[in-house]
Amino acid sequence: MKLASLVGLVVGAAAVGGLVATNPDQVAYEHYALEQASSYFNDELCEQLPSPVADLFKQQCVELIQTGQPQIQALLRDRTERINLGVFSIYKTALEVPEVAALPAYRVETLAIAGQFITYKAEGQGMP
Repeated sequence: MKLASLVGLVVGAAAVGGLVATNPDQVAYEHYALEQASSYFNDELCEQLPSPVADLFKQQCVELIQTGQPQIQALLRDRTERINLGVFSIYKTALEVPEVAALPAYRVETLAIAGQFITYKAEGQGMP
């Protein structure tokens, strides 16, 4: 075997090993997804309240989302499927509350690789 081939093989193996070692786990995804969901809810729900309601309830809306973070994280944990392919993972989350039909459902797909998360698909269903 040529030295260049051997070096290429070693470098390739090290790169694959590095990707496997830095493939974010479920807990890391939950923290990422919670941060994204909280930010979205603050921006979309709390910031977009109609004027008369916003004047009265905007701060309470933000506090409600902060207070509800453990429940949101549990919902994310229960509604997420992880497809672990070693060097990367795909997380598929179906965020919905069937008991509250008025709330929209969300489908989110995220790529986890090299310690990073890249959300490549986010769809809202049943949104007005």
